[in-house]
Amino acid sequence: MKHTLPFIASLLLVVAIVMSCRQEPKRMPDTLPDVYGYVTDIKRTANNGSGAMAVVAIKALEGVEANYDDASVKIDEHTLLEDQTGEPLTLAELREGHEIQAWFDGDVLASKPVQGRAKAVRIKR
Repeated sequence: MKHTLPFIASLLLVVAIVMSCRQEPKRMPDTLPDVYGYVTDIKRTANNGSGAMAVVAIKALEGVEANYDDASVKIDEHTLLEDQTGEPLTLAELREGHEIQAWFDGDVLASKPVQGRAKAVRIKR
């Protein structure tokens, strides 16, 4: 009995640490998209064991509100990709001409066009 209490306390501590390290499920942001437009170019940069990656050029739609105009958006294995109904998509399903909303993850390079990594992308097919 003497050793049971420290064991249980240690076990609870390990469980608490593991639970705090779990990643939140990916969710589509409910904020104004950083860029809203249509895909003008897709450059696939990798498709190896670490996941597909691409750099997508987006041309802003006229009259649609977004944080930035045209953008160059990096999409990788950490990017949430969904269609307008919330169905998951793969990078292979993205085509030039698709209407797209993108939210950046972190800082962006303030160039023309703005450049950044997408945390989430919604595609209207």
